[in-house]
Amino acid sequence: MTYSIKKNCKELKTAIARNQKKEDIFFSFEFLNALEESDCLDADSGWKPNYLVHDTDTIIPFYEKENSHGEFVFDYAWANAYFRYGQRYYPKLVMSVPFTPVDGNRIFSKSNEDGRSALNSLIDYTRQNDFSSLHALFVAKEQRDIFGSQEFIERNDCNFVWKNQSYSDFDDFLEALSSRHRKNIKKERKYINSLGIEFEIVKKIKKEDWDDFYLFYALTYVKRGQKPYLNENFFLKLSSLKPQIIFAHKGGYRIAAALFFNNKDTLYGRYWGAKEEINYLHFEMCYYQGIELAIKQKNQSFDPGIQGHHKLKRGFEPILNTSFHWIKNSEFRKAIRKFCDEESRNILQYFEQSKKYLPFKNEGI
Repeated sequence: MTYSIKKNCKELKTAIARNQKKEDIFFSFEFLNALEESDCLDADSGWKPNYLVHDTDTIIPFYEKENSHGEFVFDYAWANAYFRYGQRYYPKLVMSVPFTPVDGNRIFSKSNEDGRSALNSLIDYTRQNDFSSLHALFVAKEQRDIFGSQEFIERNDCNFVWKNQSYSDFDDFLEALSSRHRKNIKKERKYINSLGIEFEIVKKIKKEDWDDFYLFYALTYVKRGQKPYLNENFFLKLSSLKPQIIFAHKGGYRIAAALFFNNKDTLYGRYWGAKEEINYLHFEMCYYQGIELAIKQKNQSFDPGIQGHHKLKRGFEPILNTSFHWIKNSEFRKAIRKFCDEESRNILQYFEQSKKYLPFKNEGI
């Protein structure tokens, strides 16, 4: 089997399109190319794009990394261990969608068998070059068996997703909750309403809408003394994915925004920001407005983003996500496998315990 390494997504548009899942919004030519063409994957970002093109008509996007920024599967302890023993953890290779912690395919292929052949070639490439490891992050269930027999170490974590039980509206969802949790959500929404804050859904996004959205998004980073991962040019290139922006208005002016992506089954909330610090506004914009939109669009689920134990009492159920890690050094591979095995036991225990705290009637605490 032969392969080549390409550096540019655009020249692979036709080949990627042949094997792209329509419902996979983020692991798509449109999204990956927007990241490249907007220069979000520059030297400062730490993401250097590459594409393994395999003779099975399979393409694997992967990234050379000199840091672990924007991955959301945290391996800083591994890097520190390498450093303590006088070894280099960076550069490493990562199969993921940059800055986007969401489950999806990680290989464009006609079948898992073809994907496995291409992955073998990428392992050879990793082994033959100056990379410590290869990491596939947030792998969709459909492709997890590709990594099962390649000396990959499986790692699990937990995030939270809202599931639509054929609710007719937000009040119908609230009726499914216990009294205490229902009252808490009503209190939070009542406070926002008391400030005269109103909401606007924009589906046909214009340049001035993106300008407002990006200002709010960038402020969330500036307030923490950080540079935003993404620039406005990236968002301007997403029109083919038909995102929607929900704006919050106060006193006739926009004060906050949240961005949503939609496929047939799932609503995704990915980026948000506000120019005013207002209690409960984040919950309203990123959770409650998303739930209302998912009910209206009859989405089966709503994924508001990674992490957040506080989502539990607002009706978001725990789910497991899975990543896979190939470690070149055999001694570090043993140590990291032991670490991941122990961590996974703890994650699974946390996953089961979290269900006890769901706010639904006859469930939880």
